[in-house]
Amino acid sequence: MAIDNITSLVSTLRPDTKIYKDQCMQCFDTARHGPLFVDLSNYWGYCLQHVLDRGANPAVYLKHTLTVREKKEDEDGPPASKVTRLAIGVEGGFSGGDKYEYESDYGVVVTSSDGSMTEHVFGDPVIAAIEGTALQVISYSSASEQEQSNQWEGDVRINSKHSDTLVQLDNGIKVKPGPWRCSVPGCDKTDNLWMNLSCGTVLCGRKYYDGTGGNNHAVDYYDRTKYPLAVKLGTITPQGADVYSYDEDDMVIDTNLRNHLKHFGIDMMDCVKTDKTMNELEIAANLNLKVEYDNILEAGVALQPLSGPGYLGLVNLGNTCYMNSVLQVLVNCVGPIGARYNTVPGCNPNDLSQQLRKLIHHVGNPGHYSFVGEGKPGQELGIRPVALKSVIGRGHPEFSSSRQQDAYEFLLHFLSLVVKEERKHPQTKWSNELLFQVEERIQCNASQKVCYRTREDFALSLPIPLERAENYEAARACENRKNALEKAGEKIKPEENIKYRVKLSACLNALTEAETIEDFLSPATKTQTTASKKLGLKTFPNYLVLHMQKFTLTANWQPKKLDVLIDVPDELDMTGFRSSGLKPGEEELPSGDGENAGAPFVPDPTIVEQLMGMGFSLNACHNAAYHTQNSGVEGAMEYILGRMDDPTLNDPLVVEPPPTNSTQLTVSQDNIDMIMAMGFTEKQARRALLKCDNNLERAADWVFSHTAELDEEDEVGGGDGGGAEQVLDGSGKYRLRAFISHMGTSTACGHYVAHIRDGAGRWVLYNDEKVAVSVTPPREMAYIYFYERV
Repeated sequence: MAIDNITSLVSTLRPDTKIYKDQCMQCFDTARHGPLFVDLSNYWGYCLQHVLDRGANPAVYLKHTLTVREKKEDEDGPPASKVTRLAIGVEGGFSGGDKYEYESDYGVVVTSSDGSMTEHVFGDPVIAAIEGTALQVISYSSASEQEQSNQWEGDVRINSKHSDTLVQLDNGIKVKPGPWRCSVPGCDKTDNLWMNLSCGTVLCGRKYYDGTGGNNHAVDYYDRTKYPLAVKLGTITPQGADVYSYDEDDMVIDTNLRNHLKHFGIDMMDCVKTDKTMNELEIAANLNLKVEYDNILEAGVALQPLSGPGYLGLVNLGNTCYMNSVLQVLVNCVGPIGARYNTVPGCNPNDLSQQLRKLIHHVGNPGHYSFVGEGKPGQELGIRPVALKSVIGRGHPEFSSSRQQDAYEFLLHFLSLVVKEERKHPQTKWSNELLFQVEERIQCNASQKVCYRTREDFALSLPIPLERAENYEAARACENRKNALEKAGEKIKPEENIKYRVKLSACLNALTEAETIEDFLSPATKTQTTASKKLGLKTFPNYLVLHMQKFTLTANWQPKKLDVLIDVPDELDMTGFRSSGLKPGEEELPSGDGENAGAPFVPDPTIVEQLMGMGFSLNACHNAAYHTQNSGVEGAMEYILGRMDDPTLNDPLVVEPPPTNSTQLTVSQDNIDMIMAMGFTEKQARRALLKCDNNLERAADWVFSHTAELDEEDEVGGGDGGGAEQVLDGSGKYRLRAFISHMGTSTACGHYVAHIRDGAGRWVLYNDEKVAVSVTPPREMAYIYFYERV
């Protein structure tokens, strides 16, 4: 193509454009592995190989080349001080940096329809028309940096008290577009520049702990003039800018910023970002701290490192060890995943299926991401699943954040997303490898009649009965002693601590043995009585997930982790826990809810008990369980908290009678549209609403907890006769395949690692990017166990 058409290959760069320039979209190469090329038509990055794979494709790329050099030690300088505090820039803290230094070089590459590639340097007249766009790409934050900046848990900025009262001098100063320079004579600073919003003077900012930054001229100016507000030049965009209030000694929001800038000839609607915000600088500092912290933890542990297919580590992106551990177990253990995602990896950063294919492909073909030893200078061990983390967490208040999370909650969230994806891509279906049916048997003690209810789950969440510990008396005495010492401000010696030791079989029995339901509303006697409830497994999945309920709340609502060891067998026989439904001689309770014949609604006693332990009334707990269809404690608690001002919350539960013929129920089209917006078909939405008497809230919970029933044919449906894939079933005999362990006092802090039994029978430790043979796998300390059918 003619070079004068180069502008037709470049898209307009808007303030909200996402630029994926940190990593190749089709693999995990960064600039450390080789040059990266950002296509200026869609602003996606590619490595050289994938640029070549695109063939004779006319395009314009920004080329980023990174030169890595080992830092030279200053032999004449003072010896490095010992790190004694986990902080940066303070006495005893880190001095920052790693042992390599990096230099970036940029150019523009044009590919033509004949497959040729020509490279141009900045200033070349050939690329003059698009040079400004290329320079903006360099200065803009990448999509991952923007997202991490938005997630960062820094202080919330407040509106400045000076926003409406700021006095601006009528001195005729008009600040022109950059480049800028500090106005103090002799100062050569051209970055980290702040414009005083009272007088328009441009001055450099504070000096950072490592000597970079500015020369403190802006703060010195405030000390002399007391002009309170300054805006950081280079951070001004149509969405706002960094504003600092020296008087309030904090980053603030200037609610009148547009007018304040206009006074000095700056139209923020025309401004583009050219410098890092203070949030981005803080994140960079904390990421450097994390690297040093990881190095400190390398305390001479002699584990044999592994590399190659199946042994690819995942880099911690900032409190993502919970995600890394879960993904490693699923990808390396659940065999069908690899078979379902065996196509060439996609590159759409917003598509979960494509990002899973990308991850799974490289786990099986790790190439230069997996190695033993130092590797090349600056080379990073493992891969960064940045886009995958983003698409999994999108829209979720916790998993989109940078905070530590509960690995079990993440597992369930991830599987719920997978189920949605499988509806769009049935050929990738694998979630049913973990899916099983739990059968609940309820017997009315007044009439002796029974009902059976079935639900689907991806995991069994097991209570830990400490009173059944083999060493209960000794552990209880030790716990009492620890509590007494803590009240006195002391701690027990580690060698004197005695942990509770409970068998896994005791936990399974605690979950499945009969329990009494108080205040049971019997549909047989029409009275309030008691009933017995017992759980069993109606089906056995190919992979059985067991979650240990190690985290509880204390009397003052503080999270607490049980100090317990679980005796876990290598071989597990679940056959004795199978439930077979209605038995000869049993009489069914009258129909109560139209979902299961003879199955009246009964509030889940586990949900009710936990909610009452939080201080809610019995009636409120019954209502919450009913209106969320026993979907779980979290949903029921949200129901209560959202209705604290509702005077009917604490009224006795009234179970709405179902229509005599559910097909006569009129389903609201608005409700159908709401559920379809969640990714379900009209037929599935209609079925859910019919099951829940057109109650949108209950139907929304039902549709996610009954995925295997969504397309079944029954009296409420009609339809195309497609039918859903049946829940898998087979032998109840299993072998331990993997487990995830948590270190720390609560799920809000600490660290997760995974142990997986590989094809050679070895236990392998997956600790973020580090993968090594485990010498003594601590299975008794695990949080989540994964068993595989034998």
